Amino acid sequence: GSRWTELVTRVEPEDHVVDTKKRLSVFYPTDLDFLLRNMNVRTVVLDGGFTDCCVLNAAFDASNRNYHVVVLRDLVRGTNTEMEDAALKMVSLHLGLVMDAADLLAEWRETPAVAAAAE
Repeated sequence: GSRWTELVTRVEPEDHVVDTKKRLSVFYPTDLDFLLRNMNVRTVVLDGGFTDCCVLNAAFDASNRNYHVVVLRDLVRGTNTEMEDAALKMVSLHLGLVMDAADLLAEWRETPAVAAAAE
């Protein structure tokens, strides 16, 4: 009933479709963990729709796989305000950091390794 649940996607015959996510978490049953580990990724930054569903499940799975979890509060939306707030509180209390995208970018700009890679 919100603008986040009234999305319409049109797939053209020439479009390339990747359809691997079958469950609430992006980690199950995909190769994401395998790919991230092979790239030596230690931190997962989550954004997207349904904070109280898919984002929260991905945060739990990432944390259980020993990734540092960051959820960007201004780039996620929940089923409704109450559910979104509850999910963000769970992440903040048990799983990782909840912050705004601008703050994360500012932090990355101040990190020498990230700044050097961006140059």
